[in-house]
Amino acid sequence: FSVPATSRQIMAGDLSGRLEITPAGDEFDRLAENLNAMLDRIMHLLHGLKDVSDNIAHDLKTPLTRLRTRVETTLAGPADVEAYRTALEATIEESDQLIRTFNALLMIARVEAGSPDGALGPLDLAQIAADVVEFYEPVAEEAGVTLTLSADGPLPLSGSRELISQALANLLDNAIKYVASGEPVVEAPTVAVTARQVENEIVVSVADNGPGIPEADQERVLQRFVRLEKSRSQPGSGLGLSLVDAVVKLHHGTVALGDAGPGLVVTLRFPAEN
Repeated sequence: FSVPATSRQIMAGDLSGRLEITPAGDEFDRLAENLNAMLDRIMHLLHGLKDVSDNIAHDLKTPLTRLRTRVETTLAGPADVEAYRTALEATIEESDQLIRTFNALLMIARVEAGSPDGALGPLDLAQIAADVVEFYEPVAEEAGVTLTLSADGPLPLSGSRELISQALANLLDNAIKYVASGEPVVEAPTVAVTARQVENEIVVSVADNGPGIPEADQERVLQRFVRLEKSRSQPGSGLGLSLVDAVVKLHHGTVALGDAGPGLVVTLRFPAEN
């Protein structure tokens, strides 16, 4: 196979070129397979970087423009200390949201690149679920939401405690926020977290009895910056579920959204440790 020709194609910037693999199955074929896999990974990372850059360009331009317009309008008006204070407070609040968005984008990019912060090691997913639920109990109580946990432990898993905790926290935050303020109003809003081992998988689910998500939109909401029309009134950037999806994929798992009848259930599946 023409290694020089393929190499020149790749060096010219066309990463679609691949080395030919013959039926011989010798060492050169195995080397070609490894090089092709490496090129596939490089292309995946480059596409991910392009997606992040496009998202930043398109979705952060509006809040930055709004922030500048607010300051410009305030300065163009009459000198008023109270007006200046109000404008500065709003600017700080929007700047904080922009920083959170940037941080979420960077975390997603690192996770998708396979370079998460913190070491991967043995952990107990049942204990992580208990810790996250305990942390959110005051939030749920304040919102009038009943938060429950059913976990069979221990549930051993190899991974990043910080990232899995963040993923579960994102799911709980979304569930509590939308079940407490959804339309139609839920008389007894509840969020139920379950964690158990099913055969060779560890299954964690977060279910609520809120308005749910239409089946046609359930795959789409895992993409970056996607916010459904009914969630526009809630604070957020549309990155929470994207981060959950990236974290679960890093741990060789899957994410599925479904109908909780009523409400939404998000199910995470991880391969169990042997």
